[in-house]
Amino acid sequence: MKPLLVGEANPYQSDPRLAQRYALYPDPPRCAGWRLCHTIMQLDEGEYLRRFDRVNLCDGKWSTREAKDHALRIRGAALTHLSQRQVVVLCGSKVTQAFFFKYDPFSSFPFCGRQYVILPHPSGLSRAWNEPGAHERARAVLKEAGVL
Repeated sequence: MKPLLVGEANPYQSDPRLAQRYALYPDPPRCAGWRLCHTIMQLDEGEYLRRFDRVNLCDGKWSTREAKDHALRIRGAALTHLSQRQVVVLCGSKVTQAFFFKYDPFSSFPFCGRQYVILPHPSGLSRAWNEPGAHERARAVLKEAGVL
């Protein structure tokens, strides 16, 4: 099973029927999915789309309640035979907190048979990506988890 990238919500997709299809999508240029694909992971778009499943916790605007409900469903799937996904990449502090985990960027830990990786949110607003070596740290933790 492919690693799962988990984001917040897609501000570019207002149609709820398409919202999850375009979660962390690498277009338009400079959006969160584009930065994750090109700048952070250094992949081309085809490889990125083939290699990862992607989901947002909210279909529209951010809702903490909706995000926590969705996160609990994702976590709960690990306890059933329905999901054999081994790596889940949490993008940002709000996503990490929705999973009831401590936000510790550039870290990885096992939980209920899965490996979780925590990254800063890949938007251009996250200052964590401006720190020297941030992209390299992200690639290192993703490689360690078997994602890259």
